[in-house]
This record gives sequence, structure tokens and C-alpha cells, in this order.
Amino acid sequence: MKYGLIYYRDTDNLGDDILSYAGRRFLPKVDYYIDRESMDVFVPKEKESVAAILNGWYIHYSYAFPPSPYLAPLWIGAHFNKDGTIFGEYNYLDAYAVRYLKQHGPVGCRDHKTMEMLREKGVEGYFSGCLTLTLPKFPDVSPSHEVIFTDVSDEIACYVNRLDTGRGTVQLTHLLPEKERGWDDWQSREIRLESYLRRYQGADLVITRRLHCALPCIALGTPVILVVNQDEDYFDRIESFSSYCTCCSEADLLSGRMDETIKNPLPNHRPERLIDQMEETIQAFVKRMENGEETDALLPETSVYQELYIDRGNSLREAIRILLQRQYSLAMQYKQDMDTMQQVLALAQKITGSGS
Repeated sequence: MKYGLIYYRDTDNLGDDILSYAGRRFLPKVDYYIDRESMDVFVPKEKESVAAILNGWYIHYSYAFPPSPYLAPLWIGAHFNKDGTIFGEYNYLDAYAVRYLKQHGPVGCRDHKTMEMLREKGVEGYFSGCLTLTLPKFPDVSPSHEVIFTDVSDEIACYVNRLDTGRGTVQLTHLLPEKERGWDDWQSREIRLESYLRRYQGADLVITRRLHCALPCIALGTPVILVVNQDEDYFDRIESFSSYCTCCSEADLLSGRMDETIKNPLPNHRPERLIDQMEETIQAFVKRMENGEETDALLPETSVYQELYIDRGNSLREAIRILLQRQYSLAMQYKQDMDTMQQVLALAQKITGSGS
């Protein structure tokens, strides 16, 4: 049996690689590295099924869903996002996509929002949790006794640094610099993300806004404070895990309500049974694949799929990709301009106030 690792090639978020890494450790081997945003155009070297664990976040380019017919998928730890670039809904999960998910279900959902949405569409789904909760500890990490800030505001970092915790602090980010995006070498990506995970494991406390910093910390046994906003993203992606670690708003932390927790971090609540169930499900999937239970009889000829689906749609796909990238760039520029305007207005009000 051949195996494929699903990853997001051009991500700017280290969390995407951590998600792929969590699935990679269950695969007996990796024969293909498959870009999440191009899953539909994956064609193996010969007509055969390629087993893959499909966990993580789906999907930026909604035209790439459903995946290639050559993938034999295990859907577990999956989050389906609304189409944020055009429709703002789950339009890509049309009748064809729903049939696909029914065929390859039940779908293990990373969060309750995804589970409820799929059930409304008639797809059997269950709450599996996130595969990053299954990450094992490294055997050779020594305690650093530091407090790590990952993608939190300068206000939070400054506030905690003023507390008498007796610990050193360090600021990290999961936002990858431009030169580190799009790496084709998965081994280099693993080395990079493992350096973060090792540092998290050795820390006394991690304070973060990143879900896929918090969940690995829970797996690695490091106390974590997840800073959240009570917004749509929280209820869609994060609330399902809010009982596993300490959660608070930035205002709560800056008000002093979390001082005791920062000085004496609380242990996480590691969901052992949920983790066992994920591992058992994946192990059973791999065993089925190794026993040859996936049939190749109904697969299309690779030349036919290449000609009728991939080649015919290439120009349209490229046009849509360019338009979506331009739309995203405009949205980011608009956000940056609004942030700058808010800063200018705040400064103007401060000057006006001090002048009066």
C-alpha cells in the first residue's frame, strides 16, 4: 500500500505543519507529499489507491474539494471552514461533495461546529478532537523553566514581565517569514517545527493565541493559557477545547485576574480517552490498508483523469487562484490601513486631550 502525507505547501502558519506532523507519525511510510490546496489534481505514478490521513483545516481554494479519487482517506480531526473569500458559507460542500463525504465517512470532526454542520447536510460525523493532542513527549528535553509568549500582544508580554514570576521569558511566533514559506523538503519542515515543540515541552508556561500552539502544549504536558476572543472564530474552532486548558480574554489577563495562574500555572486537562480513540481509529485504518482492503477496481485510468479533469481545468484553476490571491491581498491591505487609521486617531485624541 502506498501512503500520502497531506500538507499545506505554501502556508505562512507553522500550525499547519504541526497538524501534518501529527498525522505523519502514524503512517508506515510516505510515498507522496500532497499539497492540501491541490488535492483534487493528485495523480499517482500508476493507477492505485494512496492511503492518507485527512486532518486539519479545509480549505482555502474551495475548487480543490473533493480530493482526488486516488486518495483512500481517513477523515479524522478535520475542520471545514466557511468559504471566506467569496461566499462566506459552505457552498463548496455541494451535493457532489456531500456524496463524497458520505462514501468516506464517518467523518471525525475536530470541533463540534464542523460536526453539527456536516450532520445538517446528512453526513455522519462525530467529535474526534484534534490529532495534535496525540503528540508524544520528546524523551530528551530538559526543563528550561521559561515562560513563552507565542503570538500574543506586546501588552501581555510587558504585563507578565512586570510580574515577579522568577522565570525568564521569550517571545515566539508561528507566522513564518516569507523566505521560509513553500519549502518542498518535508524533513526541513519537521526540524523547524520540532524545535518549537521541544521548547514548548521544556517551558513552565506558554501563553498564546494560537490553537495549534495550545493543543500541542496540552499533549506535551506544558501548562498553557489560551488567550481568546468571544467571537465567531472562538465558537467555530476553539470552544470545543476550552475545558482542556486555561482560557481567558486579554482584558482578563491585563486586569490582574490571571496573576496567580501565571505565577503558579495550572495543569492542563489532557483528554486521555479521546486521545486513545483517535489513535485506535488511525491504527485500525492503517491495518485495513496494509491488509489490502482498499480496491483499485473503480479508479479511473490516470491518463483519462489527467486529460478530462486536470488538463481541461488548468487555465480556469489558475485564473481563480490569481483572483483569490488578489482579493486576499486587498483584504490584508484594507486591514492594515484600518489598523493604521485607528493608531493615528488614537494618537490625535491623545494629543488633543493633552493640549486641553
